[in-house]
Amino acid sequence: MSGSRVLVCGGPDRDARLLAARLAAPGRRTAAFSLDTMIRLEAKALPDMAVVALFEPADQARLDEALAGLEGRPVHVLFLAPGDFAVPAEMAAALRIFRGLDAAGIGALLDILAERDAAVRETIGATAWREAFEAGFPGYVIACDPDLRVVYANPPVARRAGRDPLGEPCHTIFHGRSTPCPWCPREAVADGQQVAMEIQSPLDGRFFSSTSAALRLPGRKPLLLTLFYDVTDRNMALSRLKALNRDLERRVDERTDALARQTEDMAKANERLRELDALKSGFLATVTHDLRTPLTSVLGFAKLTRRDFIKDFMPFSEVSDKLRRKGARIAENLGIIEAEGSRLTRLVNDFLDLSKIEAGRLDWNDRLVDAAAVARAAIDAVTGEYEQNQAMALVMDIPPRLPPLRLDPDRLMQVLINLLTNAVRHTGEGVVTLSASLLATRRLELRVSDTGPGIPREERERIFDKFHQARRGDTTADSPSRGTGLGLAICKQIVDRYGGSIRAEDNPPRGTSFVVELPVAAGDAGDLPPKAAVDREADRPAS
Repeated sequence: MSGSRVLVCGGPDRDARLLAARLAAPGRRTAAFSLDTMIRLEAKALPDMAVVALFEPADQARLDEALAGLEGRPVHVLFLAPGDFAVPAEMAAALRIFRGLDAAGIGALLDILAERDAAVRETIGATAWREAFEAGFPGYVIACDPDLRVVYANPPVARRAGRDPLGEPCHTIFHGRSTPCPWCPREAVADGQQVAMEIQSPLDGRFFSSTSAALRLPGRKPLLLTLFYDVTDRNMALSRLKALNRDLERRVDERTDALARQTEDMAKANERLRELDALKSGFLATVTHDLRTPLTSVLGFAKLTRRDFIKDFMPFSEVSDKLRRKGARIAENLGIIEAEGSRLTRLVNDFLDLSKIEAGRLDWNDRLVDAAAVARAAIDAVTGEYEQNQAMALVMDIPPRLPPLRLDPDRLMQVLINLLTNAVRHTGEGVVTLSASLLATRRLELRVSDTGPGIPREERERIFDKFHQARRGDTTADSPSRGTGLGLAICKQIVDRYGGSIRAEDNPPRGTSFVVELPVAAGDAGDLPPKAAVDREADRPAS
């Protein structure tokens, strides 16, 4: 609202309040005020139309003060004065003066003022939109007439041209061309299309993304409105990115080719290693097999010689202390030969078993097996070794009947004997316990626990590797009680073959437990089936 100041002199309406009430209309608030009140009111308290009576000489004298107080206030003010009121010349320019205007005429005037206010607001709004767009859009805006003459350009266009662009050809101002651009979309835009394209300006070689459309203004021919946005930096970045991608693809191809060649070389090397491993396994199997016969002879003759020497020659050594000492030393040496021969035989047997397992040439006589019977047979097989050490106790905690296992009973017995023998060798004194129980996972657990010095936690996985021997307690590397380093590796190969697992655990308060878990035969997780349904050869496996 612009805030018009209207002076009606000599009109028929002299009551300001009554006239204000008659001028009230929907969307238009009116009120009557005295001049003093009008001057004192704040802007937010003013109505759309204020009616003020100036019939008193004192009020007429203060009209200039009232106009000064209304300066800048967006309110229409209607002053009522007598017909003979003379408006001072200095105030005439600030007033619209009407003489003899009645209420109907004043209402028509107010309607005209309302329409003008609406038009002003619309114009202000359009200007605000344009100013906001110009401030927010970082590119160039050009509007051309049908002759391609610039009728509007935003400030960046003037800065690019270096002069005022209005009235000059758009192709000259923006691209430095003397003729219209061959890519100009004016014909397509004239047909009602909106055209978007990307161009390179011949003026400076920069790239622009442009959008053109028709701008239709009242009373004028359609204008060609084009928005330009500089995309040179983006295009250069994309170009660099494409170059980097091509270089990366080239490097990836080169690396892929190199990896393919390395993979092929590794495959060939792996195949060669497999062949060498097969040759090694075959060689070890052959050598260890061929060593069995002479070792058996050496061990047998050592036992026979020691027995005959003690029986037939030692009695004659009683005649002399010197002969008695020599005889005892000879018998002791023969005993060492016998012990080391037995140790070497175990080593050869372990080599042969492991080689056969790795080469897949070991015979597996799988059948339903009574695990309790195999455990008792393993206990019987190692009883003699435990009886030689009076400080050792062997305890068996095996239920009379266990669920059956489907495996080779000789191999299961080999596992248990290995674990029981290891326990007595490394414990020295104390207790070794063999126990069995059925787990909730339908697996049978066999546990060999000792009260020895234990195995360090960091070595519990490595002890199942070939030739690895863990240090336990005071056992030294040259101790005769140490094995070949193959027994636990063989145990793991056997247990893995049947889908089981083997591990070492602490046995509080002191010692180690070797735990073997094996799956129960399918369809049975309770007691053994009737004897007729089970191969009873498993009741007493061969030692």
